[in-house]
Amino acid sequence: MRIEIRARHFTLTETLRTHVERRARFAMGRLSDRVREVTVRLEDINGPRGGVDKVAKVTVRLEHGGQLASEAMDASYASAVDRALERAGHAVNKTLGRTHRQDSASVRTGPWAAEELPHPI
Repeated sequence: MRIEIRARHFTLTETLRTHVERRARFAMGRLSDRVREVTVRLEDINGPRGGVDKVAKVTVRLEHGGQLASEAMDASYASAVDRALERAGHAVNKTLGRTHRQDSASVRTGPWAAEELPHPI
């Protein structure tokens, strides 16, 4: 899984870069081998005026060619990154977990499945 971080209107610190990389790996979790790339775009909308204006936009490209996106805005970059990556992780789990469950369900419900179930008394 490749992680790309882009900063707009501010200088990206090494501390923030490390935080984003660590959180991206954690958010993709056990499905990270099915994720091709995670792109995190960080932007300060108001500049030095302050406020809830730090935006994190996350794009996840999957191995099979799909793409997912999430976005969060907060007063700090770390908080915005955490929320956006958490949302992206949930979307990846939902998308890839659904295909995994469907594959598993088709195996369990074959013609022999009825014979394996205990009969009710």
